[in-house]
Amino acid sequence: MEIVRRQKNGAAAFCLAIQSSGLDDGEIYRCLAIDAGYFSRIKKGDATLQADLIEPFCTVVNNRIYPEWIAYRVGCTLVQIKSEAERRAELAEQRAAEAEKKLAYAESLLRKVAT
Repeated sequence: MEIVRRQKNGAAAFCLAIQSSGLDDGEIYRCLAIDAGYFSRIKKGDATLQADLIEPFCTVVNNRIYPEWIAYRVGCTLVQIKSEAERRAELAEQRAAEAEKKLAYAESLLRKVAT
């Protein structure tokens, strides 16, 4: 994260994301349907990646370096949003833990009554 934050500008963060991916430029701009010249201008800092292409870009390069840098520049960080399945699983785990506590309490009461 510190390396991401140390990037001087958006172009440097964009290039770091590309470099970290291990992919060739062509593999990336073809997946994003961006012209090679425009892609080169983004890398030089003469153009920017359109906002609606940030998510596909992150998917292609398999990292979030570029949006992390953008978020940091405005005093924020990115947080992964939980999927509905993850939220439900977490809720189920909480309910199970509460049920286990109640059962343990009931068992302790029964032991006291039995003695």
